[in-house]
Amino acid sequence: MARLSIRTNDLRALFARSGNRCAFPGCAAPLVSEKNLFIAQVCHIEAAELKGERFNLQQTDEQRRAYDNLILLCYPHHVETDDAALYPPDRLRAMKADHEKAFGQKLFQIDESLLHKVSAEMSQYWKDIAHQHREHHVVSELAIEIDVSASYTTLADQAAALATDLSEIQDYLIESERLRADPEASQLLTQAVACFSNDFEVLHLRMTNTVTKLSVTLVQMEIRYLEEFVKLNPSDLPARQRLDERKTEFASIATSVGYVD
Repeated sequence: MARLSIRTNDLRALFARSGNRCAFPGCAAPLVSEKNLFIAQVCHIEAAELKGERFNLQQTDEQRRAYDNLILLCYPHHVETDDAALYPPDRLRAMKADHEKAFGQKLFQIDESLLHKVSAEMSQYWKDIAHQHREHHVVSELAIEIDVSASYTTLADQAAALATDLSEIQDYLIESERLRADPEASQLLTQAVACFSNDFEVLHLRMTNTVTKLSVTLVQMEIRYLEEFVKLNPSDLPARQRLDERKTEFASIATSVGYVD
C-alpha cells in the first residue's frame, strides 16, 4: 500500500464547499488566513496509512485519497478527532456533510495556480531523482537506497527507527567504556580488550552509516512536507525558496551519498 497524493480537483472541491471554516461543529477557525496562508489541515476520515486513526483494510489507496474520505479541520480539532473511539468514520462523514450543507453555497476559492504547477514539477522531480540515483550514482554498489515514492509519514517512521538505532549505539559504547574502566574485574577487562575492534566498527561504520541515512531521510521528509505546503501557501516565498534549496541538495545526495565500508 502506498500513500497517494490528494488530487487537485478534490482539493478544489473541498475548499469551494468549506466556507473557509473548519468543519468541526461550531468552530469558526478559518482555513486560509488573510495573508492567503493555509493554516488548517487536510485530514483523512479513514487513515491513509496502516498506523493511522480509523484505518480501513478494505479500502483501496484510491479510496483513501478520494474526496469522500477527506475533511478540512483546524489543527486543534484535527488532534481532537484523532480519538477514533469518540469520532468514528460515520461521525466525521456526518460532520462533513452538515458543514458542506451549511457552507456549500458560499463558495470559497484559494489561489490554485500553484497546485497544478507544483504537482507537475514535483512529479517530474521525483522521476529524475529516481533515474539519477539508479543510473548515475558515483559508487552504485555502496549507494544508500532512496525510495522516491515514500510518503512523509513513512519517512518519519524511518527517521524514528534510525534515531532508535543511534540510541542503541550510544548505549553499547557507554557499556564498552564502562567495562574498560573497571580495574578490579580482570574478566571484564579481557572482554573489553576483545571488544575493542567491535567498538571501532560500531563507531566508524555503523554509527556513521546510521547518521548518514538519517540525514538523507530528514532532507527527503522536508521536501515532502514543503511540496504540499507550497501548494496551499502560494504567497509564502521563503517556503518556495527553501523547497528549491532542498531539491538541489537532495539531487546531489541521490548521486553521491553512500555507505562507509
